[in-house]
Amino acid sequence: MSEPLNNLIAGERLLIGGDRFEVVTEELASSFRPGDRLVAVHATGQLLHIPAGEHAMVDGAVGAASAAFQQLAAASDDQITDFFDRFASFLAADASFAPVAAANAADVQSARERGRSTGRLVLDHAMRSGMIDGLRVWRDSSTRRRQKLGEIRHDGWSVEQWRDPLGVVGFVFEGRPNVFADATGVLRTGNTVVFRIGSDALRTARAIMEAAVQPALHAAGLPLGCVQLIDSAAHAAGWALFAHQGVALAVARGSGAAVAQLGAVARQHGVPASLHGTGGAWLVAAESADTERFSAAVMHS
Repeated sequence: MSEPLNNLIAGERLLIGGDRFEVVTEELASSFRPGDRLVAVHATGQLLHIPAGEHAMVDGAVGAASAAFQQLAAASDDQITDFFDRFASFLAADASFAPVAAANAADVQSARERGRSTGRLVLDHAMRSGMIDGLRVWRDSSTRRRQKLGEIRHDGWSVEQWRDPLGVVGFVFEGRPNVFADATGVLRTGNTVVFRIGSDALRTARAIMEAAVQPALHAAGLPLGCVQLIDSAAHAAGWALFAHQGVALAVARGSGAAVAQLGAVARQHGVPASLHGTGGAWLVAAESADTERFSAAVMHS
């Protein structure tokens, strides 16, 4: 009979993957409390400690997004279009953007004081414009919900292929504010989102949620649970999200090692994962493109 894991003992060995052990460190044993969770990553042998508070926060966010997913099915495409339009407008208006700019300035100052890179953290005019343009692309996109893609007919019966939403999409992003256009884009396909952003940009993310995302959802008549920010700077929040059975798809972007770790957690818990940790891109050219210029673009990208 299984029992709750209420404590760990330094030096004890824990079985991982059925073929090896990992030793509990003093630090892990002293920090573990009743209600906390431990993920033993089979692929790497790492022991990941998820405090009870982080798990509860993620569980609440996924629960809210799951409920919103059911409600979103009854919303019209025009409501989703309205959300993207209003979100972009709130970012474009100086009055509603002011608290976002202030929060971002605080994030940048904090990052610089800690010796962190701020290249992708600064929400300057170019990034702001890019976010607005990205949201308007989603606004102008055609619906991708509940579409019939094809049909094969037989004598007396047929098989239809339909596109349907997945459910809750979990994102873990590095600390850059412009991820909001990526994260909220899943609403166009009828999905909802729960995401964690890198700690460097957490103030900015909170401000964008309060000043733009939530007002846009409310004004469009969509459930606030459609977009959930995990308000935590702890890496454990990302592990808890990718291990959650309520997540239909886990998407990670960031450094290679961190993304690989998140992917291992997701796969181990049966959650499909899309990982973008080592960079990469597509280059598309017309048949009339200059061959030498195209080759140079490939070589120097």
